[in-house]
Amino acid sequence: MTADFRRKQMFILAAAAPAFLMVAVVLYWAQSLFGFVALPEDAIAARLAFVAQCLFAPGCMLWIGVQFAGRRWAYPGAIDGTRFPENRGLEINLRYNLNTLEQFVLAVIAWTNLALVLPRENLVLLPAMAFLFVVGRITFWAGYLWRAQARAFGMVLTALPTAGSFVWLLAHWAMRLM
Repeated sequence: MTADFRRKQMFILAAAAPAFLMVAVVLYWAQSLFGFVALPEDAIAARLAFVAQCLFAPGCMLWIGVQFAGRRWAYPGAIDGTRFPENRGLEINLRYNLNTLEQFVLAVIAWTNLALVLPRENLVLLPAMAFLFVVGRITFWAGYLWRAQARAFGMVLTALPTAGSFVWLLAHWAMRLM
């Protein structure tokens, strides 16, 4: 491994570490930070409506990215719809969109399942995760535009709550099978 590669790895770790801390703080204090959110009735339909509302803001992050990518007509090297445009900003935008789509689909799957199995008082975790997703996407995009390794902070904010949800759900269902 080269020194440049190690330097990039260290930058990623330095950027990701505060994001891990932020996720832990926001989720630990979710009851206090998001106590203003009206929780749904303890019924399946109400829980599903609640998670749909929580997914709206993350969905808007994808929609915004798609709107920016829709400006391909303004770039001479991209007007024909090339997969790899010459404009660096547009290329990063397309990468942002693909990654946001991946993260959003995973969030829909995990958060919907959480909405169905979490105790009602813990549903406040869903708006907390939506907040982290939105802040994560903004910082991911801005960081990516600055330098590729700077997207690490936003990636952790976006992906860690969903990844943790999958792990928790797998453990929850494994315990129910025993």
